[in-house]
Amino acid sequence: MNVYEMTRSDASQLIMIGPIGALIGAPLASWISSRLETIKRPYIVVHIIVLLGWFSFLLCNGHPSFFFLIIIFFIIGFGYGASALTFAAVRQSFKLEESGIVSGIANTGGFLSAVLLPIIFGYILDHFQSTSGNLFDGYYYGFITPVIFSIVGLIGVILFKEKRQSVGQK
Repeated sequence: MNVYEMTRSDASQLIMIGPIGALIGAPLASWISSRLETIKRPYIVVHIIVLLGWFSFLLCNGHPSFFFLIIIFFIIGFGYGASALTFAAVRQSFKLEESGIVSGIANTGGFLSAVLLPIIFGYILDHFQSTSGNLFDGYYYGFITPVIFSIVGLIGVILFKEKRQSVGQK
């Protein structure tokens, strides 16, 4: 809000680009994985796209152009919508008796990152504000956190062992 000299209302409208991407990402990623009859490949592509979205903040020194910011928010939202593939992967990879507990653990990972990311990011911003007074450096180093989280998520998807099911099998 302060970096782009936006009003609170304008900033909240900008943030809504992410959920719009999520609304499109969830059904589109599910449809693509159904058409390809695989979850892992589309999910890896989505994770790489999200990682690149977060990494682009670093390439722009934490301050991309306003137009690029809209695109980044949409891409990141799209990727988070596509994270619904996690539950399809769990259901496919584990026995029915185990899928509930594994889904809960997978869900915890998503919520844990959603809780930790703003705390860590805020701590980094506070640190740079109090030591150097340079908020732009704080944003740059703060965006390293979601990049690391995205790398961890990508590693998790790469390590996922997919069990393919034939069309007639349930």
